[in-house]
Amino acid sequence: MMKVKETIKSLIFLIDGFSGISYKVHVDFFRNRFTVFEWRNKDNLQPLTNLEQKSIGSMEDFKREIYSMKIWEWKPSYLKAEGIILDGKYWSIKLNTIGKVYESKGIECFPPAWERFCQAVEKLTGTPFR
Repeated sequence: MMKVKETIKSLIFLIDGFSGISYKVHVDFFRNRFTVFEWRNKDNLQPLTNLEQKSIGSMEDFKREIYSMKIWEWKPSYLKAEGIILDGKYWSIKLNTIGKVYESKGIECFPPAWERFCQAVEKLTGTPFR
């Protein structure tokens, strides 16, 4: 269990909608910045995100949210037990701390704080993740 708040170095979050839009977010807590990459399936004809209209949130607020969700306690894998999944959402999170790397991933199955996590990422980046 992680106890010292200053130990988080970075967070990498990937969400892949197999037939739609996919995102990768890299948050660097030491440099106090983030990057968002967006890519689309060639069949997705939705208009591209307008970068000029984004409202960016606070890195400190985001960091507080990450600590309150205790991502380091999430299970390494969230998968549905039955059947083969051919379409849906794949996601992964990599939380780098000074002492350890915590990784969690899933396909169409999510940790209890998933909605809250997506809302925190949306608020920070100004980009929807659903």
